[in-house]
Amino acid sequence: MRKAISKGTVLLALCAVVGCGQKKDAVAYNNELMTVINSEEHHISEMNSAMQSKKYEEAEKVALKWKDAVKEDLKKVEELGDFNGDDGLQKAVLTGLQGYGKIVSEDYPKLISIRKNGTQDPATEQKLLNNINNAFEKMANGVNIASDKFEKDYANK
Repeated sequence: MRKAISKGTVLLALCAVVGCGQKKDAVAYNNELMTVINSEEHHISEMNSAMQSKKYEEAEKVALKWKDAVKEDLKKVEELGDFNGDDGLQKAVLTGLQGYGKIVSEDYPKLISIRKNGTQDPATEQKLLNNINNAFEKMANGVNIASDKFEKDYANK
């Protein structure tokens, strides 16, 4: 005796695959992206603490851990996808995360090395600090602008 697959089972399976056309919730989507990007604050605090305490080996460990976290966060945001066809906020968060990745891969290692080795190079050190601070500001502004637009576009919808 053969069992027939009911139409309901096929429909259920199809809905699971294509999501039944359900749209994402704007608040939940925004919150998820903001949680990811805001998690970078923890790494910034750890780095600042290590650098201010002149614990440069610790700063190197923070940089490595942070670099790995950025890679994971990029994957999370990519997997989350756009918001019902609108990728503005997602792209802003990805750009911000890529900026953190660049800082932690390039600028911080150089700054740590200068300070760890006691190298007297105030011009390079200041340039690195300026790069880091300018990048933080640019990333924050980009995400804030995109988040404000997203909120305006999807408030009460």
